[in-house]
Amino acid sequence: MYKRQDIKLPLSLTLAEVATGVEKTVVMKVLEACDKCEGSGSEPGTKPQTCATCGGAGEVRRAQRSFFGQFVSVAPCPTCAGEGQVVGSPCKKCRGEGRARAERTLKISVPAGVATGQYMTLRGSGNIGPRSGTRGDVLVVFEVEDDERFDRDGEDLFCEALVTYPQLVFGADIRVPGILGELSLRVPAGTQSGAMFHLRGRGLPRVNASGVGDLHIKVQLWTPQSVHGDEEQAIKHLATLQGQAPPQREKSIWSKMKEALGA
Repeated sequence: MYKRQDIKLPLSLTLAEVATGVEKTVVMKVLEACDKCEGSGSEPGTKPQTCATCGGAGEVRRAQRSFFGQFVSVAPCPTCAGEGQVVGSPCKKCRGEGRARAERTLKISVPAGVATGQYMTLRGSGNIGPRSGTRGDVLVVFEVEDDERFDRDGEDLFCEALVTYPQLVFGADIRVPGILGELSLRVPAGTQSGAMFHLRGRGLPRVNASGVGDLHIKVQLWTPQSVHGDEEQAIKHLATLQGQAPPQREKSIWSKMKEALGA
C-alpha cells in the first residue's frame, strides 16, 4: 500500500538493457520543503503554536464506562491532525503545507534480468511530509518493452529461424537473433522442420542471482510464395523423385508419458 509521500515511478526498459543492467537518469516532480518557511508551514517571523485541544500530545483520550468497567479510547487530535502543533499564521507561498512542487534528478541503477511488473524501492527519495514530515519512498516499477524477435519465459528466450529445404537436407551454418547481436547456429544434415535447438547461457541473467537462461531456436522451413523458371522446374522434378512423404510414426506410450510429465 502506497503512503501519501511515496511516488510510483514507471520505468521503460529495452530487452538489451535488461540483459546487461543499466543506469537510468530521470527527472521527476516531487514535493520539497518550502524555501520561504523552510518547511515549517508558518509565515517567516512566526512559529507554530502548541495545540490547545491535545496540549501538544497529538492525540486525545476519551474514557467511557460500561457494565464491564472503564474503557479508554485513543484517537488522533481532530484539531491538529496528530501533529501537536497548530499553524497560526500560514506561509503565503505554501499555504501552511510546508512544502512545494519541485523537480529532482534521480539516478536509478537497474539490475540485469528484471521483468515487467517487478519493482525496486528507493528509500527516502519521495515526497517530503507536511511541515518537515518524514520523506517517502520512490517505487520504481519496471516495464520491459516487447521485442518482436523473442518470446520470454523468465530467464529463457524463444525465437524462430527460417531455413530453406537444402539447408535442412544438407545441413548449414545459419545466423539467428541474439539479444546483443546475431549468433551462429549449426543445423545438422537431415534436420526436420520444427526442430528445436538450445543455446545455453544465451538468455537473460537471473535477477539478483547467479546464472543465465537459455536461448531456444525453432527452425522452420521457409516456403516461397511463388517460383518461376529453373527453380519451378527443379521443384517439380524433385516432386517426381521423392513421391509422398512417409507417414508420421506414432509416438509410443512411454514417449507420451514423458511429454506429459515434462521429462
